[in-house]
Amino acid sequence: MEITVAGVALDVAVADSVDERRTGLMGVTDLGDLDGMIFLHDVAGRVSYSMQNTLIPLDIWFIDASGVIVGTAEMEPCETTLCPSYVSPEPVDRVLETPLGVYEFEVGDRVELGSS
Repeated sequence: MEITVAGVALDVAVADSVDERRTGLMGVTDLGDLDGMIFLHDVAGRVSYSMQNTLIPLDIWFIDASGVIVGTAEMEPCETTLCPSYVSPEPVDRVLETPLGVYEFEVGDRVELGSS
């Protein structure tokens, strides 16, 4: 799917089912031509993400129902069974993960979903 974040076009994988959201980027060592992954939730709510079994460092962008980034965090791979959780600061229905340090999006930036 193509999305636009603060005017920057990204080509991202989509996780829009429970299983896809649960698996996310686990085990992925290279995104190839993709700029990241967007997680689409059925309803807005406070969400929590972990780096369990995720091998590449990521930035996480929490996006509310109006398409605005409301929070972000830097996430490092976790090699233990007790990994930290990254919780949205308020209800969101979309979450974007991108390679760590590649993009400089900010809280307040707008995210627009494009075509699949």
